[in-house]
Amino acid sequence: MEDISKIAIISDIHANKYALIRFLHYIEENYQAEKILNLGDFVHIGPHPKEVAQIIFSDNRFENIIGNNEMIILGRHETPENVEPHSTWTINQLGKDLMAKIQNTPTSKTFIINGKKVLMLHSHFYDIPGRSVQDNLLIYQGKTLEEFLNDYPEEFDIVLVGHSHEQLYISWEGKKIINPGSISINWAPKVSFCLMDLDPKNINITFKNIPYDTSKLKEDYEQRSVPHREFLMKYFYPFL
Repeated sequence: MEDISKIAIISDIHANKYALIRFLHYIEENYQAEKILNLGDFVHIGPHPKEVAQIIFSDNRFENIIGNNEMIILGRHETPENVEPHSTWTINQLGKDLMAKIQNTPTSKTFIINGKKVLMLHSHFYDIPGRSVQDNLLIYQGKTLEEFLNDYPEEFDIVLVGHSHEQLYISWEGKKIINPGSISINWAPKVSFCLMDLDPKNINITFKNIPYDTSKLKEDYEQRSVPHREFLMKYFYPFL
């Protein structure tokens, strides 16, 4: 990925096609991103797992990793009992071919972009002893800034993470940690993401929060008989 200068960073789409399409329309009209770095959790919670997976796997701009929600449907992590019906529904919606694509998607990626070494993770390396696959970022667990930064290898200039749904930018001792927020779940009808412009000397970060149309979202939950839809809408989309 050398000589790439315009990058969009997204995370936590959570099976919401309306939020994802709004983001894509925005960058096509306003930014023309050369790459879209997707930090995982694109299935579960929303009513459109198949449509979202089809978009991210068919658009050549996307570089994808999986998050804890994909780990659950792949059976790489124990599925909580109350989540199992939703996971089964998600797997059935995706079908064999898309499940195979998710199976072949890594949990992390590294790149050199304009001389900067970049790491993509959803939250942390899942093979760390004592860490749950669903653990939030250490900075949200009451740990120190030093512990948080040391959770990621020091050789990286830029570490991209998601999972918390909260936008975050930290620059400390030569390392930058960026969380673009969630494309869809902000407990308000907005799409959150991050734009990153790079040249050999500079990195410019711009966080975006733009509105999108949620008028059909509740209808889709109902028509598709999404398991636990009453809870999911009440907790994640309280404005519906």
